[in-house]
Amino acid sequence: MKHFILVAGYPQPPKSLPFRAYCENRVQQHLAANKAKEDLVFQILDVGNGENAVRTFTYPGGNRTETRAALRTHVRVTRAHYDGNAFKDGQVGVMSALDVYAAVQEIGIRKPGTLMELSFFSHGHAGGPVLVNSWDDGQYDVPGDPPATRTRFLGADLRDPDDMDPRPKDFRAANMEPRALAAFRAAYHPDAVNWSWGCASAPNVNEILHKLELHPDYRASGLADDKVLVFSTLSPANVADLELMLRLKFTDPRKVELPFGALRQYVRRHLLGSYAHALAVASGRTTFGALIGTFAEPDPAGPRPLMRVHPHFTRHFTFYRNYFGFTFDPERRWYGAFRPTFT
Repeated sequence: MKHFILVAGYPQPPKSLPFRAYCENRVQQHLAANKAKEDLVFQILDVGNGENAVRTFTYPGGNRTETRAALRTHVRVTRAHYDGNAFKDGQVGVMSALDVYAAVQEIGIRKPGTLMELSFFSHGHAGGPVLVNSWDDGQYDVPGDPPATRTRFLGADLRDPDDMDPRPKDFRAANMEPRALAAFRAAYHPDAVNWSWGCASAPNVNEILHKLELHPDYRASGLADDKVLVFSTLSPANVADLELMLRLKFTDPRKVELPFGALRQYVRRHLLGSYAHALAVASGRTTFGALIGTFAEPDPAGPRPLMRVHPHFTRHFTFYRNYFGFTFDPERRWYGAFRPTFT
């Protein structure tokens, strides 16, 4: 019996999208492709409704039958959980990334090697899917403690208990002990994949790539790492991000000179710090996700719409393909294939 875990983020205004409907559409897509009539189990974790829904399909005598079970395991997410668009600290009972990992680990313990897909249908950014848009500020107010000692400041490696969204650090030993990580990885079938269907927005990466790709000395392929490029149109935010990621300081930010290899290193470090990369390494399976600096959108049409990366990032796709060896998802949705072996 093959298992699938589909996660529906909270459809937060103002860009509400029907993430639960995408999960149901994904179920139908897999059912249509199941020509061998293998037994399939779909677990839908609906963050907004706090619901864990299981749809099981079996084929006795070659005829498809379905059983359904749904349990509200967590509280519903409402606008009362928010201050503007930011999820407020101190919210309890809301489904989080930890519940997703626990569902995977449960399969790893009870039905190892049967998980075919873990999918996050949600908004997103380079740091990961956005389940509720919570904050990882490292500051946590401990319930019951006196006001003077209530606030704890956590180390950078630790998950913030107020944070519900997935983070790249989730798979570090400080947050997922070796036994739990082993169960997580054991869940996956050898042919399994992960999907992160949301954006990988990183405005500085997008802008720097755009300016690189329009540079008169740039070449879509074959540019040597020692080729020095001069930029005079980088914004202060672009310059600051380059300095942060490359650990250097430009003498004149209005005239930035960098070898192409340094620009590749800048992008590489963003890739290595992404959630898609962390999930690929932790699971040992390919993760299909938007490449850094690109964004996703709903399918423009179709009977069972899902999501895709906006196709106007053609130059970015070419850059990632030719200078990092990226391939793309088999469904032609322009999601990059983050391999566990990428370094």
